[in-house]
Amino acid sequence: MRASAWTRLVLPVLAALLVTLGIGNWGASQSSWWLPLVITACVAAVLIALIHAWVVGPVTANAAGVAFSAEFDPLTNTLNRHGVTIKLMEYMALADRYGNRLSMAIVEIDHLSAMADKYGDRARNQALKTITKVLTETIRMPDRIGRYDADQFLAILPETNMSGACQIAERIRSEVAHTDIEVTDRHEVRLTVSIGVTMFRRGEDVAQLISRAGRVLQQAKALGRNRVLTDLAA
Repeated sequence: MRASAWTRLVLPVLAALLVTLGIGNWGASQSSWWLPLVITACVAAVLIALIHAWVVGPVTANAAGVAFSAEFDPLTNTLNRHGVTIKLMEYMALADRYGNRLSMAIVEIDHLSAMADKYGDRARNQALKTITKVLTETIRMPDRIGRYDADQFLAILPETNMSGACQIAERIRSEVAHTDIEVTDRHEVRLTVSIGVTMFRRGEDVAQLISRAGRVLQQAKALGRNRVLTDLAA
């Protein structure tokens, strides 16, 4: 049982017992008709505390854990595909209603599968964690990042025009390219990323927005990878 569960259990029980003992000692010298009612209420409080500690508390904690796991990627500790898509839709709704600027980018790790084939799954996981750290340290406070696919991340850039989004994407590309990734105890490698950037257009849905960014990403890869491309330049 967690410390919080013990707290929920012990404190009410102690309080009820102290009250019961105090009333019992005092009532031993008094002939009070209401004494059994008070003792019964104290016992009921103890039972309620037990039920809350053993049943309600764990159920609430489990529900919170399920909600967290439904939206977050356990490896990178960022939003997962579902979570980042929901977040993107929320930003799209605001941009559509109020005319706010909204950009997004799909970041794909170049040749991650080939690296994993050579060095193994541990190296792939380490690469994902390291690049996630670069992404989260490079984006701004209002921005959101999530793992969209096995080797892809989706970056949401609110209140950002195309020029600003390209600057952020270029910083990400440069930082990743200069980051050492430990694939074995004695060996490090460097990877690159290809990034497709686009802006939200009022009236479009999330599938259209992500599809457009995906097409730009594919063109960036076709041009040699390790580059940032926008749908304006594609």
